[in-house]
This record gives sequence, structure tokens and C-alpha cells, in this order.
Amino acid sequence: MPPEPDPVTETFAFTCGDCGQTWESSFRVMFFPDPADPAGPATQEYVDEDGNALRSPLAAAVCPQCGGRRVHVMAPGFADRAHAAEHPPRPHHEHSLHLPHRHRAPGPPPGGEG
Repeated sequence: MPPEPDPVTETFAFTCGDCGQTWESSFRVMFFPDPADPAGPATQEYVDEDGNALRSPLAAAVCPQCGGRRVHVMAPGFADRAHAAEHPPRPHHEHSLHLPHRHRAPGPPPGGEG
């Protein structure tokens, strides 16, 4: 029996084309060489954070918020950078206290003649 392959961890960023949700998920990637052709390409299997095996998280991604399947894959951290670019922090402005305007009757200013 061949030894269990060492997993490699990969992280992907996702964004939903339906609702705009962004998230990142990490997967353990297992590489299994073909016993009939050890020099040939290995089969890879992804295991998600819940322990579920997937053929590819890139093809089977589902939005955790709306269940949409129009999911786009990006490099890790890209979703956060894109969200920050779309919603930059707003500077805090100090506001002075504005008192209500009082209307004066027409005529000379109070306290004397003008």
C-alpha cells in the first residue's frame, strides 16, 4: 500500500456574482500518483475545512450567503483589497455646533440706531 501523500494547503478568495459576498477558504490538496504510471500526472483531491472531498473548489464553489453558483475565484487577499477599493474609509469630519437662525424684525439693529 503506497504511503499517504503529504497535503499542501491552498487558500482561495471567492466573490459571488449574484449577491456580492466575498470570502476566503483554505483547502488541503492531496496528490495521488497513478500506480500504473508513477511518472505521469498525479490525481489531485481537495479537502475543504469541513473535511469534505472535492474534485475542485474552483468548479464547485457555492456562495455561503445566497447559494448562488456565479462564483468567481481570486488570489487570496484580493477580495478584501477589492472590497476596500470599492468602499474606502471615509474621513471623519468635525462638525461645529450650528444654532438655529433667529429671524429679526426689519429695522435698525438692536441696541441703537444704525
